[in-house]
Amino acid sequence: MSSPLQAFKYVPKDTFMDRLDPRSKFALSLSLLAASLASPQLTMQLVYLALATLLIAAAKRLAQWTPTLKAISPLVAAIFAANLIFTPGMPLTYATLMALRFFTVTTSFTLFFLTTTPDDLSLALEEMGVPREYTLMFTMSLRFVPTLADDVETVTAALLSRGFQLDRGNIIQRAKNYVYLLVPLIIYEVRRSLMIAEALEARAFGATKKPTRLYTLKMKKPDYLVLIASALIAVSPLAPAILNLSII
Repeated sequence: MSSPLQAFKYVPKDTFMDRLDPRSKFALSLSLLAASLASPQLTMQLVYLALATLLIAAAKRLAQWTPTLKAISPLVAAIFAANLIFTPGMPLTYATLMALRFFTVTTSFTLFFLTTTPDDLSLALEEMGVPREYTLMFTMSLRFVPTLADDVETVTAALLSRGFQLDRGNIIQRAKNYVYLLVPLIIYEVRRSLMIAEALEARAFGATKKPTRLYTLKMKKPDYLVLIASALIAVSPLAPAILNLSII
């Protein structure tokens, strides 16, 4: 699957990022997001984006990240153009800053989802006190996003094999053509949801509020080092101000 939804599909790899606790990985992604949103400097945005890209490369996920990068490029261009047009008093660097900020935020959370299994994410949410029902709902929505993309490709291929072209005609005709894609897709997903509901009922989901777990999460030394690094990244936007005060 070469769609941008690969960002939600976990592929097992033996890397440093994969072996980390999901809570430390989430803290790292959250610190990159917070630092990117707080920093008004273009140079720091480039540093955060480069750091997130290096982490994805270290996790050996560049091939999965590339389709997502291509998919968000038009949106990044739109953000750049909108800031350039609707903020005429701002310099060109401001529009560039906003575009890079969106890139950094997207890349930071792509790093988290590419290196974290849905099961580990579920355990981490339960460890943080999130109710089990909400944890299941969130993790299953992420788990089945790539599956939904596969279903779209399957139905589209079936329509093409029958000589039906979705991109045929004008805009109104194309919108009508996609009805033939949506109807079987909705039926397909309703059937899957019923199967999942039956599977949960067969496993007595919700019978007890505190079920026992086969696996438990445990923070290790590398996780604490990542937490320290995350804290440093989070406060890094304050570094220029601190340096200016020290010079004065």
